[in-house]
Amino acid sequence: MAGFALTLLLAGFGSCQPADPDRPPAPVSAGSIDGSAPASRAISDLPGFLAANRSSYLAALRRARAWLDDLQIDPIELRGKGLKGKKKLVEQLDAYYRIWKIAGEAEKVELLERIQQVVAITYEDRYHDMATISPEWFKQDATSYLRAAVLMARLGLDTRRYQAEIKRIHPRLNEQMAQRGPHQQRTFHWYYQYFGLEEPFPLEGALGKGLIAARVDPRTLSVSQVYELTHEIYSVYEFGDRLDVDPFTSEDKQYLRTALDFLASQSTRKRDPDLLGEIIECMHYLRFSNEPAYSAGIITLLRSQNADGSWGKYPAQEKALGPIVKVELQLHTTDVVIGTLTAVFDMPMPPAR
Repeated sequence: MAGFALTLLLAGFGSCQPADPDRPPAPVSAGSIDGSAPASRAISDLPGFLAANRSSYLAALRRARAWLDDLQIDPIELRGKGLKGKKKLVEQLDAYYRIWKIAGEAEKVELLERIQQVVAITYEDRYHDMATISPEWFKQDATSYLRAAVLMARLGLDTRRYQAEIKRIHPRLNEQMAQRGPHQQRTFHWYYQYFGLEEPFPLEGALGKGLIAARVDPRTLSVSQVYELTHEIYSVYEFGDRLDVDPFTSEDKQYLRTALDFLASQSTRKRDPDLLGEIIECMHYLRFSNEPAYSAGIITLLRSQNADGSWGKYPAQEKALGPIVKVELQLHTTDVVIGTLTAVFDMPMPPAR
């Protein structure tokens, strides 16, 4: 019952950073984190902008890694508290993976040792419960369950037992596929290809029923719909692991350029690093770095890091729920911002094939 009550409380609060309408946002600079010039126009020298802010970015990453190192995630224990435990494990793993991708060889070795501690539970029987949990928990955990295996494989870890378990639940994955939205189906298309699974019906064209294809006015999007929009983009770039693609039509990109610039400006004003991080990362993948909101968003993300190395402030939720907010909300925000900053500063977009 306690876990159920926690789930209801979190659902009531939502997963985005709350805005404070009585406090204006801090000014941002198009030049550097220490500057004071407003970022109301596009920057003309992106390499210079990134170079000017690189030391701030690297310092932020060091603080964020220290915060991650202090977290202990047990997905089974978290589920007992009403949280999506496998999702939380994947958020921590993904944050480390993003740092690992851009790290030097010596740091990669050190990171991998820590990552092996994080994923140790995936080698235990109790973690692989997807064949027996309720349909509700299965639907909530399935995407994260497959994502963890992908990340572990890309890190060079042993996933033989994991992949055997995925094949064992293949029929159950298929049973729920029709209930999923366009961006989830498109993500499962990628996972199914990765693991050599047969699709229950064609999934590759799922975004044809999504928000981008419908050209939904960005001014009318709810918070959850903005997340759906960013995840439509994430799904075709494989969350940053497939950059040499150009998956959208010129009409799609015309719509997205306007929509994302508007949404980034809106999230900057609201000081919402969770949504802002996802939007800026999507702008990076789409090669929209010349939009006015892009540089302003990067500066806002750098400035909004908490003193402990995390991102995201959730005072109302923390007052009601206590320290568990650190795992339930701040972990996602921190993972998002790490992904955004590492992409922007260390993963320049290659020419599209």
